[in-house]
This record gives sequence, C-alpha cells and structure tokens, in this order.
Amino acid sequence: MPARADLPDVEDRRYGLGSVNMFLRYAQARDPEAARDLSGLFMGGLSARALYGKRLAYAFGLGLELGAGGAPGFGFGFELYPAGVAVAIGPSGYLGLFTGIGVNGVTARVPMTLVLPTEVRLELDVTKRARLGALFAVNWTPADDVRQTRAGLIPFVDETTMALTARFGKTFEKYGTLMGRGYFFRLERRELMRTVFLGLAFGWQLDAAN
Repeated sequence: MPARADLPDVEDRRYGLGSVNMFLRYAQARDPEAARDLSGLFMGGLSARALYGKRLAYAFGLGLELGAGGAPGFGFGFELYPAGVAVAIGPSGYLGLFTGIGVNGVTARVPMTLVLPTEVRLELDVTKRARLGALFAVNWTPADDVRQTRAGLIPFVDETTMALTARFGKTFEKYGTLMGRGYFFRLERRELMRTVFLGLAFGWQLDAAN
C-alpha cells in the first residue's frame, strides 16, 4: 500500500516485536440468571504480547485485569502465556498462537478458578496511522464444575472469546526501531457459564519492532 511504502518490512527486523495495551472494557450479559445474576462486568487491565525472532518467532505474553461485576462482585484475572509461535507480517504485524495458564473470576458470581487459555491473534498495519486486529480465544476450566459448561460455539471447550480491534495513531521510526502508538476500540463476544457477554473496550496501545 502506498501509505506503507516507506516503512521497513519483516526482513528488516533483527530481534522481534512487542506490544502493550492498557484498557477499560464493559460487557453486558444476554442472560444474567445463567451467570448468577451477573448482568454487567466492568474491568480495567494491562495486556502484553511479544515475539522473539525474525519471520517465524517464539511468542509469549501476559495479562492482568481488575474490576467489578455488581455488588459485591470483585473481578480479577491473570494470565501467563509462556509458550507460543507466530509468523511476522509486514512492518509490525503478526499472526500468533499463544497458550498458557491463569486464574479469573468474579466474587459471588463467577467462581474464581484455574483456567487454561489458548488464543489466536492477528494484527496488521493497514496504513501508517491505522492498525487492525482480530482475536479468537478459548478457555478450559478443569478445576471447577460450575464453569465446565461447554461453550455453545465450540462444545469441547468451556469458554470462548471473539474480538475485533481498530487502533488509530502514528507509526514512526526512532533509533532504528519501528514504533506505533494510539488509541484503540474493540468489540467483544464472550461465552461464559452458558450465556453470552457482548462488550466494548477502549484503551491505548504501544508496539515496537526491531
């Protein structure tokens, strides 16, 4: 694309890339009774993903969320992704598979339990001022019978997440590193405890490729 003609490509990378998101998100339950009267969930957090390698890369990351889901529902989530693989695309984009372990829940609503997450992420530079992303993730909850509900979308997993993201900001070179930053918006669909949560997230993203 003409807007990307002066940006470096995959072959110019030496080490890999990384991205950090800070965000707020709100999700509304389609059937609150299925989720123990959890009608809405408001969370804030931090998410980071990184790739080490030039074109085919080792992928890893982590995520942390804090928030609330009705009184007295305190929401918490932590995920660590120590194992993954990704293919670099364009100036600072990638297609990656991340697997890990974590814990999450909402007190008095969604039981706090061990989760085994796996996700596929696609992030692409569309222009020097726009970046698009897509996410498909699944969770298994082997330690809690209440949350082992089997998702309607994929029956052999317990929970699913689908999301589309658009980031608007500037991509530029500095000290030999390609950097991008800006605000993003994300539409989400999550399956949890036999109901669907539809949500919207807003935040700020920084990514760098070298």
